[in-house]
Amino acid sequence: MGKNTDLPQITGKCRFCGQLRIIETVGEITQEKADEMATDQCDCKEAKVYHNRQQKIKKANEWAHNRFEKQPNIIALFENCFEKVTNHDIKGVSIKEGEWTHSITLDSDGFLTVKSGEKVNEEVNFS
Repeated sequence: MGKNTDLPQITGKCRFCGQLRIIETVGEITQEKADEMATDQCDCKEAKVYHNRQQKIKKANEWAHNRFEKQPNIIALFENCFEKVTNHDIKGVSIKEGEWTHSITLDSDGFLTVKSGEKVNEEVNFS
């Protein structure tokens, strides 16, 4: 099956290597979104590292949404911390929430890790 040429197209550019990709859309999208999609589809080393980091953050955010579903402020805090730790902006962070302590780190194997508990009795890894 060939490509559907009836769909609108926009050219996106990988933010790392500059490779151009034709993005077929179902509707109008911004150039920024097209570039993000091109980066996501690119197979250059930097794009792969970026995609891997984004997947870790996405999985960790899903965990936070499930764990703190009725506490949007805590979810926002965790989302920010996941991004900062995964992007190496900070080495790690501990969050006190009631009687619980949550420790967020990126281990030597590249796993984004959350250790939670009153005495750190729950550990979740995101690869």
